[in-house]
Amino acid sequence: MKTFQSNPAVWVLAALLSSGSLVACAQATTGGATASASTASDPAKTMLLQPLQQMVTKMKKLQATGDPDFDYAFQAKVHAQGAQDLLKQEIQNGKDSSLKQMAQTLLTASETELSQLTSTLTSLKPTRPNQAFTQQQSRNVEAMSLKLQQTGASDKLTSNLDNNFSTLLIDQRQDAIDLAKTYLQYGKNSTLKAYAQQLIDKSTQQMQQMKTMATTPK
Repeated sequence: MKTFQSNPAVWVLAALLSSGSLVACAQATTGGATASASTASDPAKTMLLQPLQQMVTKMKKLQATGDPDFDYAFQAKVHAQGAQDLLKQEIQNGKDSSLKQMAQTLLTASETELSQLTSTLTSLKPTRPNQAFTQQQSRNVEAMSLKLQQTGASDKLTSNLDNNFSTLLIDQRQDAIDLAKTYLQYGKNSTLKAYAQQLIDKSTQQMQQMKTMATTPK
Protein backbone atom coordinates (compact mmCIF):
# COMPACT_ATOMS: atom_id res chain seq x y z
CA MET A 1 0.00 0.00 0.00
CA LYS A 2 1.36 3.40 -0.91
CA THR A 3 1.62 5.84 1.95
CA PHE A 4 2.15 9.58 1.85
CA GLN A 5 5.61 10.85 2.62
CA SER A 6 6.13 13.97 4.66
CA ASN A 7 7.65 16.95 2.86
CA PRO A 8 6.69 20.12 4.78
CA ALA A 9 8.72 22.42 2.56
CA VAL A 10 6.67 21.50 -0.49
CA TRP A 11 3.36 22.14 1.28
CA VAL A 12 4.42 25.41 2.91
CA LEU A 13 5.50 26.70 -0.48
CA ALA A 14 2.16 25.63 -1.95
CA ALA A 15 0.28 27.42 0.84
CA LEU A 16 1.97 30.71 -0.04
CA LEU A 17 1.12 30.52 -3.72
CA SER A 18 -1.79 32.36 -5.29
CA SER A 19 -5.08 30.59 -5.88
CA GLY A 20 -4.19 30.21 -9.55
CA SER A 21 -0.93 28.55 -8.66
CA LEU A 22 -2.75 26.23 -6.31
CA VAL A 23 -4.92 25.06 -9.14
CA ALA A 24 -1.86 24.55 -11.32
CA CYS A 25 -0.14 22.56 -8.59
CA ALA A 26 -3.16 20.36 -8.09
CA GLN A 27 -3.37 19.74 -11.82
CA ALA A 28 0.35 19.31 -12.43
CA THR A 29 0.40 15.54 -12.22
CA THR A 30 -1.99 14.34 -14.88
CA GLY A 31 -1.00 10.94 -16.24
CA GLY A 32 -3.09 8.34 -14.45
CA ALA A 33 -3.67 4.70 -15.08
CA THR A 34 -5.24 3.84 -18.41
CA ALA A 35 -8.50 1.96 -18.58
CA SER A 36 -8.28 -1.81 -18.47
CA ALA A 37 -8.16 -3.80 -21.69
CA SER A 38 -11.81 -4.72 -21.31
CA THR A 39 -12.90 -1.08 -21.35
CA ALA A 40 -10.28 0.57 -23.56
CA SER A 41 -12.33 0.22 -26.74
CA ASP A 42 -15.59 1.55 -25.28
CA PRO A 43 -15.83 5.36 -25.07
CA ALA A 44 -18.91 5.06 -22.85
CA LYS A 45 -16.56 3.67 -20.20
CA THR A 46 -13.21 5.30 -20.87
CA MET A 47 -14.53 8.88 -21.15
CA LEU A 48 -15.74 8.61 -17.56
CA LEU A 49 -13.08 6.36 -16.06
CA GLN A 50 -10.07 8.33 -17.25
CA PRO A 51 -10.85 11.60 -15.41
CA LEU A 52 -11.33 9.68 -12.17
CA GLN A 53 -8.18 7.63 -12.67
CA GLN A 54 -6.22 10.82 -13.28
CA MET A 55 -7.73 12.32 -10.14
CA VAL A 56 -6.59 9.35 -8.04
CA THR A 57 -3.11 9.54 -9.54
CA LYS A 58 -2.85 13.19 -8.52
CA MET A 59 -4.04 12.39 -5.00
CA LYS A 60 -1.48 9.60 -4.64
CA LYS A 61 1.32 11.93 -5.69
CA LEU A 62 0.44 14.72 -3.27
CA GLN A 63 3.23 15.14 -0.71
CA ALA A 64 1.48 15.07 2.64
CA THR A 65 2.61 17.10 5.63
CA GLY A 66 0.54 15.04 8.04
CA ASP A 67 -1.37 18.14 9.12
CA PRO A 68 -5.08 17.17 8.84
CA ASP A 69 -6.34 20.66 8.00
CA PHE A 70 -3.80 21.46 5.29
CA ASP A 71 -3.69 18.01 3.74
CA TYR A 72 -7.46 17.55 3.65
CA ALA A 73 -7.97 20.93 2.00
CA PHE A 74 -5.60 19.93 -0.80
CA GLN A 75 -7.04 16.41 -1.10
CA ALA A 76 -10.60 17.75 -1.21
CA LYS A 77 -9.59 20.26 -3.88
CA VAL A 78 -8.12 17.60 -6.17
CA HIS A 79 -11.12 15.34 -5.52
CA ALA A 80 -13.55 18.14 -6.35
CA GLN A 81 -11.69 18.86 -9.59
CA GLY A 82 -12.01 15.19 -10.50
CA ALA A 83 -15.74 15.40 -9.89
CA GLN A 84 -15.93 18.41 -12.19
CA ASP A 85 -14.19 16.50 -14.98
CA LEU A 86 -16.68 13.65 -14.58
CA LEU A 87 -19.65 16.02 -14.63
CA LYS A 88 -18.37 17.73 -17.78
CA GLN A 89 -18.25 14.41 -19.60
CA GLU A 90 -21.92 13.77 -18.85
CA ILE A 91 -22.88 17.31 -19.84
CA GLN A 92 -21.01 17.04 -23.14
CA ASN A 93 -21.75 13.43 -24.08
CA GLY A 94 -24.75 12.23 -22.09
CA LYS A 95 -28.18 11.56 -23.60
CA ASP A 96 -30.42 11.60 -20.54
CA SER A 97 -31.73 15.15 -20.13
CA SER A 98 -32.41 14.73 -16.40
CA LEU A 99 -28.88 13.50 -15.72
CA LYS A 100 -27.36 16.25 -17.86
CA GLN A 101 -29.35 18.87 -15.96
CA MET A 102 -28.30 17.39 -12.64
CA ALA A 103 -24.67 17.33 -13.75
CA GLN A 104 -24.84 21.00 -14.74
CA THR A 105 -26.34 21.93 -11.37
CA LEU A 106 -23.63 20.03 -9.52
CA LEU A 107 -20.92 21.56 -11.69
CA THR A 108 -22.11 25.09 -10.92
CA ALA A 109 -22.21 24.34 -7.19
CA SER A 110 -18.73 22.81 -7.29
CA GLU A 111 -17.23 26.05 -8.57
CA THR A 112 -18.21 27.71 -5.31
CA GLU A 113 -16.79 24.82 -3.30
CA LEU A 114 -13.46 24.98 -5.13
CA SER A 115 -13.26 28.72 -4.58
CA GLN A 116 -13.84 28.16 -0.87
CA LEU A 117 -11.15 25.50 -0.68
CA THR A 118 -8.65 27.66 -2.56
CA SER A 119 -9.29 30.59 -0.23
CA THR A 120 -8.92 28.39 2.83
CA LEU A 121 -5.69 26.85 1.56
CA THR A 122 -3.99 30.23 1.27
CA SER A 123 -4.55 30.83 4.99
CA LEU A 124 -3.28 27.45 6.20
CA LYS A 125 0.18 26.30 7.20
CA PRO A 126 1.01 22.71 8.21
CA THR A 127 1.83 22.77 11.91
CA ARG A 128 0.64 19.58 13.62
CA PRO A 129 1.43 16.29 11.85
CA ASN A 130 -0.85 13.39 12.68
CA GLN A 131 0.31 10.00 11.42
CA ALA A 132 -3.01 8.30 12.11
CA PHE A 133 -4.82 10.80 9.87
CA THR A 134 -2.26 10.36 7.08
CA GLN A 135 -2.49 6.58 7.19
CA GLN A 136 -6.28 6.55 7.18
CA GLN A 137 -6.55 8.98 4.28
CA SER A 138 -3.95 6.96 2.39
CA ARG A 139 -6.16 3.90 2.81
CA ASN A 140 -9.14 5.89 1.53
CA VAL A 141 -7.23 6.94 -1.58
CA GLU A 142 -6.01 3.39 -2.18
CA ALA A 143 -9.61 2.14 -1.92
CA MET A 144 -10.60 4.72 -4.54
CA SER A 145 -7.89 3.45 -6.82
CA LEU A 146 -8.93 -0.18 -6.43
CA LYS A 147 -12.55 0.64 -7.28
CA LEU A 148 -11.42 2.07 -10.61
CA GLN A 149 -9.40 -0.98 -11.59
CA GLN A 150 -10.69 -3.96 -13.56
CA THR A 151 -12.03 -5.74 -10.49
CA GLY A 152 -13.85 -2.64 -9.31
CA ALA A 153 -16.12 -0.08 -10.94
CA SER A 154 -15.10 -0.88 -14.51
CA ASP A 155 -16.68 -4.32 -14.22
CA LYS A 156 -20.01 -2.70 -13.37
CA LEU A 157 -20.00 -0.45 -16.40
CA THR A 158 -21.92 -1.00 -19.62
CA SER A 159 -22.01 0.58 -23.06
CA ASN A 160 -24.51 3.17 -21.80
CA LEU A 161 -22.68 6.37 -20.82
CA ASP A 162 -25.57 7.72 -18.75
CA ASN A 163 -25.80 4.56 -16.67
CA ASN A 164 -22.04 4.55 -16.22
CA PHE A 165 -22.13 8.17 -15.09
CA SER A 166 -24.69 7.31 -12.41
CA THR A 167 -22.60 4.38 -11.20
CA LEU A 168 -19.36 6.33 -11.04
CA LEU A 169 -20.87 9.46 -9.54
CA ILE A 170 -22.36 7.44 -6.68
CA ASP A 171 -18.94 5.90 -6.03
CA GLN A 172 -17.26 9.30 -6.26
CA ARG A 173 -19.69 10.84 -3.79
CA GLN A 174 -19.08 7.96 -1.36
CA ASP A 175 -15.36 8.58 -1.67
CA ALA A 176 -15.92 12.25 -0.83
CA ILE A 177 -17.86 11.17 2.26
CA ASP A 178 -15.08 8.83 3.37
CA LEU A 179 -12.42 11.53 3.01
CA ALA A 180 -14.57 14.06 4.87
CA LYS A 181 -15.42 11.70 7.72
CA THR A 182 -11.76 10.89 8.24
CA TYR A 183 -10.93 14.58 8.31
CA LEU A 184 -13.65 15.29 10.87
CA GLN A 185 -12.01 12.82 13.25
CA TYR A 186 -8.79 14.86 13.30
CA GLY A 187 -9.46 18.32 11.87
CA LYS A 188 -9.48 21.58 13.83
CA ASN A 189 -10.18 24.29 11.26
CA SER A 190 -13.76 25.48 11.71
CA THR A 191 -14.22 26.47 8.07
CA LEU A 192 -12.99 23.13 6.79
CA LYS A 193 -15.01 21.20 9.34
CA ALA A 194 -18.15 23.01 8.21
CA TYR A 195 -17.23 22.30 4.59
CA ALA A 196 -16.65 18.60 5.30
CA GLN A 197 -19.95 18.18 7.13
CA GLN A 198 -21.88 19.99 4.40
CA LEU A 199 -20.13 17.81 1.82
CA ILE A 200 -21.23 14.67 3.65
CA ASP A 201 -24.82 15.89 3.83
CA LYS A 202 -24.98 16.99 0.19
CA SER A 203 -23.23 13.89 -1.10
CA THR A 204 -25.62 11.64 0.80
CA GLN A 205 -28.58 13.46 -0.76
CA GLN A 206 -27.03 13.30 -4.23
CA MET A 207 -26.42 9.56 -3.92
CA GLN A 208 -30.01 8.98 -2.93
CA GLN A 209 -31.21 11.14 -5.81
CA MET A 210 -29.08 9.18 -8.27
CA LYS A 211 -30.38 5.85 -6.96
CA THR A 212 -33.98 7.08 -7.20
CA MET A 213 -33.45 8.27 -10.78
CA ALA A 214 -31.92 4.90 -11.69
CA THR A 215 -35.04 3.03 -10.54
CA THR A 216 -37.55 5.47 -12.04
CA PRO A 217 -39.05 4.31 -15.36
CA LYS A 218 -38.01 6.51 -18.26
